Amino acid sequence: MSELSILIPARNEMFLAKTIENILENIEGDTEVIAVLDGAWAEPPINDDQRVTLIHNPQTIGQRAATNQAAKLSRAKYIMKVDAHCAFDKGFDAKMIAEMHDDWTMVPVMKNLHAFDWVCPDGHRRYQGPSGPCMECGKETTRDVLWRAKPSPNSVSYCFDPTPHFQYFGDYAKRPEGQGEITETMSLQGSCWMLTRDKYWELNVCDENFGGWGSQGIEVA
Repeated sequence: MSELSILIPARNEMFLAKTIENILENIEGDTEVIAVLDGAWAEPPINDDQRVTLIHNPQTIGQRAATNQAAKLSRAKYIMKVDAHCAFDKGFDAKMIAEMHDDWTMVPVMKNLHAFDWVCPDGHRRYQGPSGPCMECGKETTRDVLWRAKPSPNSVSYCFDPTPHFQYFGDYAKRPEGQGEITETMSLQGSCWMLTRDKYWELNVCDENFGGWGSQGIEVA
């Protein structure tokens, strides 16, 4: 039985296979991946691996329902939900579990992902964005996948406004209580979070009555 199940709800996510590949390259603990292909098969396809379980839904059921679907297959102590377009630090699973408390919801430091550049035959590069010809020479471009974290920003604290809408809370890091490698945060962004499987179900953190997707960071917090 795995210690950690990483749940990935995915609908038409072009980088799902790359995300899973990156997870498998960087995990150091007894960790498994459970990915839900919500309404479509993965393209490109996901390589077979005994640490990866795939669920395919012919009809879309939504992010929250898909995450719950994956969680029902887990027998691990911990559950981590991640988006299908993320890169990870070496040993991220073991590092987080080592500091985890059973009554916590834990999120890692969030960086921006430099997923790819557009590159023309002459070697001109354009930062990730819409496809199209090279801005310098007009030649066709192809996607060069880089999949690396940008050095900044390093987001560690979040909040929400009265609406409520998710907000970054960079000023918190300037306060005494915002110092250190592990700090509290009022909210979270939603792309990666971890808690015990028991707490996941006790708190109903993916309440399907809250909608198919959206505002998950506030809901989980």
